[in-house]
Amino acid sequence: MISRISQLTIVALALIMTSCSQVELPDNYFESPIPNDKQTQSESLIFKDFRDYRYCELLFSFADGTDTITEVYATMGVNECPSEEWMSINAENLRDTFGATTVKANGPRFWLVNKMRSGEGAVGYDKIATFGDLQMSLSAQIDKAVEETTYEEHIIKRWTTFKFEKNNRIYKLINPAGEAYIMQSYTTMVNPDLSIDNLENLAQVLDLPDGWRFESEVLEEDIEVTALGDAMVIQDELENSYQKM
Repeated sequence: MISRISQLTIVALALIMTSCSQVELPDNYFESPIPNDKQTQSESLIFKDFRDYRYCELLFSFADGTDTITEVYATMGVNECPSEEWMSINAENLRDTFGATTVKANGPRFWLVNKMRSGEGAVGYDKIATFGDLQMSLSAQIDKAVEETTYEEHIIKRWTTFKFEKNNRIYKLINPAGEAYIMQSYTTMVNPDLSIDNLENLAQVLDLPDGWRFESEVLEEDIEVTALGDAMVIQDELENSYQKM
């Protein structure tokens, strides 16, 4: 399974491209107490521009002997995480219902990429769960509890390419060594007033570590950010997530 990561964006991108490329169930698949349900909600993601696309995740951690398994359920490809249904989610009730050690509601989040595709080696899960009036698909299983840290690299196991198209504004964190991390998604969890229209002002908002800086620019040509197994991802204190370029 995937080694420990932050909650940043744990979406294992097989959830996006299941219909576009072949994925396989992991050999060490964990059968959790959350039942597999009949899917009644669905949304096509083929040919979709994901910029400012809304999605949500639920992270369930379960004891597995002496180990901890964290399952990530996401709305991608099922629905766009409607606000009323999402706000009715009670993480403590879900924890008690399914016997989880912890449950984390991660959302709403909004993509900043235009296009995504998965590559060879991606895994997928054929499971739909219903939480209240909201259905979500199992998108990842992690072999330990998740952690929340800022401005620290975490490795996410995924085989994906993110495409950012020209004439769109991108947002980057630059570390003291000059390495750049491009924002892949933002969230309103910490700052409800954050939107795609004011992200370029984050330089005046973020409490950056010494030697770090925030930059924004409008692309003059398309760029792609590819992860061939290991994606290096960091998170700022607003829980926006970035992938190393």
